Amino acid sequence: MEIPKLYQDYFKENKFESLTKIQESVYLPFKEGKGLVAMAPTGSGKTLAFAMPMLETLVPGDGLQVLILEPSQELAIQVRTVIQPLAKLVGCSVQSVTGGANPQRQLKKLKEKPEILVATLGRLKELTEMRKVKLGNIQTVIVDEADEMLNESKLESVRETIDQMPADVQMTFFSATGNEIFKEMHKWFGQDFLMIDQRDDSSYTAGIKHYFINAATDNTKDALIRELAHNKKFKGIVFFNNSRSLHKIISDLHYNKTNFVALDSKMSSQQRKSALQLFSSKKVNLMLTTDVAARGMDIDDITTVINYMVPRDNSEYVHRGGRTGRMGKAGNVLTFGNSHDFRNLQDFTDVEVKKVFLNRDGTFSDKETYRKEKRHAQKTQSKSKPKKRLRDQKNKGKRRTPKSDK
Repeated sequence: MEIPKLYQDYFKENKFESLTKIQESVYLPFKEGKGLVAMAPTGSGKTLAFAMPMLETLVPGDGLQVLILEPSQELAIQVRTVIQPLAKLVGCSVQSVTGGANPQRQLKKLKEKPEILVATLGRLKELTEMRKVKLGNIQTVIVDEADEMLNESKLESVRETIDQMPADVQMTFFSATGNEIFKEMHKWFGQDFLMIDQRDDSSYTAGIKHYFINAATDNTKDALIRELAHNKKFKGIVFFNNSRSLHKIISDLHYNKTNFVALDSKMSSQQRKSALQLFSSKKVNLMLTTDVAARGMDIDDITTVINYMVPRDNSEYVHRGGRTGRMGKAGNVLTFGNSHDFRNLQDFTDVEVKKVFLNRDGTFSDKETYRKEKRHAQKTQSKSKPKKRLRDQKNKGKRRTPKSDK
């Protein structure tokens, strides 16, 4: 399938040469109004996959027609930013409503009557209860990061939101990983869905290498992170399983004058926005975060993703790793832990993970190569030391007696 004429200039400007497989697979079924569950690897262009056909179904000036649900405010803002220039091509507008942001400012934007709304569940619920957002004319709902949005804590909220829409609303769900609920979507949403599964397409993750470093203590992990952070070629995200572990390392990095930013769900919207801007603009090359940044975030040129501790499951590992090596580019996923953690990682992930050591130049090598380079460095260092004078060597260990006064 060729790039639709409407978007050809956009693709050229962004140096996209062709449609990805998920974009090709979704385009016609979406335009035909079918219910979809579409899965594809991270970095394969899922946002454009639903944005392109969705925009071609809109009627400019006819009020709110499409709702896109996102799991985090960062992802909602990112999706809005991607869609905005494309929406202008069809004479439509897009707005976002997210928790943490100024509600009055969002309400003011809603008065412009956008055709597309990108929202997080909490803020959307507030606005619908206030009757500031009405979902009665929604034609299409897109649930992004659907494996996360349909977990136990969010499923009922998603269903309650969709229940406020017309009975024939088109429902579409997009994800990088699967969810058991995908097998019984009819039970939960009362309609049949076309399943599109492109997860086996490894071309988008082919440039990612997976490594494991034996680092059992926090001190060892922190030292490795500091060493990487001082490498000018490094731009990485360190993921923590919880906020407590994240904040534990912050004081150590500050003490050692390491330049970094932190991103956590407990931070204000403005703090999170500022941290992302500093990291995205390359003013800071290290970002520490919980899984608030694991899903969907598209930041250019991330060389390395570090798991400070082994992720809880394969889904978490896949989404974190998807922040690097996007669209087939090179990238590294590095996990810290002990031998038990390594076995655990191998049990749940289906990629090859190699045990490596971190070299001084920021590269990784196997045990034998690392030892050779270390011995070579020690020899070079010893040769560079100034030799002691012969007289000093002869007198080594001898007691010197002071000269008597004459």
